[in-house]
Amino acid sequence: MKNINPNAYNWLVSIPTKSWCKHAFNIHPRCDVLMNNLYESFNSTILLARDKPNISMMEWIRSYIMSRFATLRDKLNAYPRNIMPRTQKRLDRKVEKSGNWLPVWVGDAKFEVTQGFTMEKFLVDLSKHSCNCYFWNLVGIPCSHVVTTINYKIENPEAYVHAYYKRDVYQACYGPEITPINGQQLWPKSNQTELLPLFTKPHLGNQKKQRRREPNEHVNHSKLSKKNVMGKCSRCNQYGHNIRSCRKGMRRKGNLHLYFFSINVFVQTQI
Repeated sequence: MKNINPNAYNWLVSIPTKSWCKHAFNIHPRCDVLMNNLYESFNSTILLARDKPNISMMEWIRSYIMSRFATLRDKLNAYPRNIMPRTQKRLDRKVEKSGNWLPVWVGDAKFEVTQGFTMEKFLVDLSKHSCNCYFWNLVGIPCSHVVTTINYKIENPEAYVHAYYKRDVYQACYGPEITPINGQQLWPKSNQTELLPLFTKPHLGNQKKQRRREPNEHVNHSKLSKKNVMGKCSRCNQYGHNIRSCRKGMRRKGNLHLYFFSINVFVQTQI
């Protein structure tokens, strides 16, 4: 990157590595997500309530979370396994790829894992829940190297999945019920001074509900930019222009105007 674009290299180096590089992430959260999808999902969910007054907005969010917790608890009661579905899918993919690796037992819970006849090797320590590929350390789900060593010991890979992804933690997160409350007409009256809304000058046009985006952030990721793309004319099949600026069509129009002009002159002379 430094050889291709020094400015991009300097911009990236100025940012702490713990914000953009997985090897510098803290392993305590057991998360390797590089994007802010959680915040985007929350903002899109509360879009209907963001333009409401504070109390109405908070009541809408409370009601939504109360209903969501109840739905997730119902799904959990119907789910038969101990590992959550998305975690189970990631683990199953690692189990499928574990057949390409060969474990060599070093001693205790340490292994050296190699891939076929290649020189690619990783060190696995089951007692410390660590692998040199750093996936197991960071995410908490056994990688394909770890699954190979677990199969060597004839054990279940699900036993080595971190507790964050198991049923008990999910139950502790969504188990508490949010207490429903009455409407504002039944709320107790307060003796404090009534809070009045702030005076704001009304803005012309529709109020914006979407958040402010960064200057270099695209508004619509589904549309591709046509910048620096050479177009093709549908009339003459030449590149570099379109049908509106085609000179071939301009010559046709010019010849047509000259033809009608000559006919008009001929008619006037005959009259």
